[in-house]
This record gives sequence, C-alpha cells and structure tokens, in this order.
Amino acid sequence: MQSEIKDGVLVITIAGNLLGEHSNAPVMELITQNLEAGNKKVVFNLGEMKFINSTGLGMLMSALTKTRNAGGELCLCSLPDQMKKLLQMTKLESIFPVYADEPTAISTLNSK
Repeated sequence: MQSEIKDGVLVITIAGNLLGEHSNAPVMELITQNLEAGNKKVVFNLGEMKFINSTGLGMLMSALTKTRNAGGELCLCSLPDQMKKLLQMTKLESIFPVYADEPTAISTLNSK
C-alpha cells in the first residue's frame, strides 16, 4: 500500500492482494488519521491490485461508510477487470463511484 495527498485528496494505491485483516488494518488507520486531520476525500487506485476477497471488499465498504459518515467522499479508480466483475456480481457498482483513472477521480472529487 502506498499513500499520498494529491490536490487535497488522499490517494491510496493498493498493489498485490487485498485479503485479510493484516492488510486492512493499516488502510483503515490511515483513513481515520486523514479524516481526523480534515482530509475527507479519498481515492483508492486499484490498478495494480491482483486479487481481492470478501474481507478486502468488506474493508472497502467500511472505508466508504467511515468516510461518508465523516462528511467526505470515497471513490475507486483504475479497476482491473476482475474487480469490475466482482462489483457487478455483488451489486456494489451502484454504491462505489468508479473512475477510469486517478486524475479523473481526483478532479471529480475536487469539483464536489
């Protein structure tokens, strides 16, 4: 996981697998710290993600809920085909805003 603030938006890049509690806890801690600091716009760049299971998907849902409850917004970008199919199968494509690439996601969040 890598993270940086770009144009006032927290960008979290996930590479490899998003599977369990050991990988989810640091992500949720990072989101909590940024929300407390007033950074309420989050982009998950999943372009380098290889695999996600139900625990990883649950973490994304928790991150979305936590961000929205704090008055912020979260979106996904650069989804691999496997992730697109998973969001369609689980009907979550209607819940997560999804953008083709990181610059589009950042500019869209900053226009809200």
